[in-house]
Amino acid sequence: MLKICLVSDNHANMDCIQRILNDNPDCDYYLHCGDACVPYEEISPFACVKGNNDWDQDYPKERILEIGNYRILMIHGDGYTYFINRLAQKAIQEKCNVVFYGHTHMYDDRYIDGVRLINPGSCSYNRDFSSPCYAKVIIDDDNNMHVNKIELE
Repeated sequence: MLKICLVSDNHANMDCIQRILNDNPDCDYYLHCGDACVPYEEISPFACVKGNNDWDQDYPKERILEIGNYRILMIHGDGYTYFINRLAQKAIQEKCNVVFYGHTHMYDDRYIDGVRLINPGSCSYNRDFSSPCYAKVIIDDDNNMHVNKIELE
């Protein structure tokens, strides 16, 4: 079993990041979908992609990860998220079957054209007025992916 801690859009709020790390010491992967707004040294152990507010950070614009039987496109999503079908098409072009993305500050988990798109929401504040949240992604021993939305109180 593999455990992935998936966060996005903390916008330099390190209290929520520290709390998430404290609550998830046993994850195999710590992934951040952009707008960390802090240098890598401060957000480690999270692997980050560059968000539209990470102006002075040297994060890659996107990453392609192979975890279990999944090929995952990790991207912030600005430029795509209001046309989410385009994000699914980009994944297909990259031969990915999953997308981890952020930017909208709203949790989402859906399929488009056979691609699973997962947005962990914002661990700092969500634009739909729901509680700040993140996702814990579990890939079980049969390679099934399970996603749990975890709200921060």
